[in-house]
Amino acid sequence: MVAGEEQLRLLEAHRPAAPVDCYLKINTGMNRLGFPPADTRRALERLAATGAAKSVTLMTHFATADGPEGIGEAMRRFGEATQGLTLPRSLSNSAAIFAHPDAHADTVREGIALYGATPFADRSAESLGLLPAMTLRSRLIAVQELAPGETVGYGATWRAASAMRLGIVACGYADGYPRHAPSGTPVLVDGVRVKTAGRVSMDMIAVDLTAVPGARVGSEVVLWGEGLPVDEVAAAAGTVGYELLCALAPRVPVNEIG
Repeated sequence: MVAGEEQLRLLEAHRPAAPVDCYLKINTGMNRLGFPPADTRRALERLAATGAAKSVTLMTHFATADGPEGIGEAMRRFGEATQGLTLPRSLSNSAAIFAHPDAHADTVREGIALYGATPFADRSAESLGLLPAMTLRSRLIAVQELAPGETVGYGATWRAASAMRLGIVACGYADGYPRHAPSGTPVLVDGVRVKTAGRVSMDMIAVDLTAVPGARVGSEVVLWGEGLPVDEVAAAAGTVGYELLCALAPRVPVNEIG
């Protein structure tokens, strides 16, 4: 991707051994990377002059494809910048793929949808036909019997309303589970939905086992993924699925399927 003056200068000064496929990025409102629309043609001329480009695809990135603002203004800017050019185009992120099919152009760029999570705040992954590509699993490593009034975890922020069983899950913020997830965040134990209780620790999470009387040490736990959308866990924690999927720690064993 060629997205700014510095990259053009590098190509002009240090041409690759063989031409490469290039994407020239135009800034249409995201204001992170990309050439101003007015500089598009000059950037293309300079890129062609380097001899480094085997092919050139024009691209942009939508800032509001997932919201009511839509992509109208970005498309207008992109259209003006590229009018008359016959080069291939790459426009749509995950949100635009679903919400703006008229902007699919020649190549789309799936992001969050590749993980089976939704790019929208008001549309579930299931409603989009997406299946989770990542499931974070663990097991119960302890079960506690609590009396009414007993508290759980650092700061004693959660208190048992009655006698109950509490499960301890081998997973915590050192594994990528959000430390800020509050009590009541959903978890699956043996396929049954339960809720977290108390603060998330470095290596452990406590869950209320009232709904799973048969749960025991070794019972399977799903923190997100199959049976429990990552977006739902993220919403409970006041964040987005993107953050949880990116935060998985290197120490977590990964089993690839496929």
